Amino acid sequence: MLNIKLLKRLVIISMFIMLIQILLGLKVREFIDLKIDLYGFENKNMWLSNPEINFFIHRSFSIFIFISNAFLFYLARKIKTNLTWIKFILILIIIEIIAGASMYYFAFPILSQPIHLLIAIIIFGLQFYWYLILDD
Repeated sequence: MLNIKLLKRLVIISMFIMLIQILLGLKVREFIDLKIDLYGFENKNMWLSNPEINFFIHRSFSIFIFISNAFLFYLARKIKTNLTWIKFILILIIIEIIAGASMYYFAFPILSQPIHLLIAIIIFGLQFYWYLILDD
């Protein structure tokens, strides 16, 4: 039976996978730092010329994060709870995916990296806040 308790457990799992995604992103950033040392700032298009597996996992995992949070939206709607926070989370996940894709396809536009990380942390924080305010 679907209830708030189950939804709260799934939100915790969603937070955990978001934390994994952030950690994977930090590994990708470490890789980029090594490429910056190798190619320099002027050759941004070379930074992801031969990415490691962490990059592909990080990129693909973002789809799983979106789908899992869309599922949370579906469940929250089904049990008729407030959808405000999960809607905001989903919008930020979409913006986050666009920011990440822009780094790859447009050779790291200015401020794209800090914005990407900031949005990820805000998503995690909103998931935690949503968990706290969900009524038992």
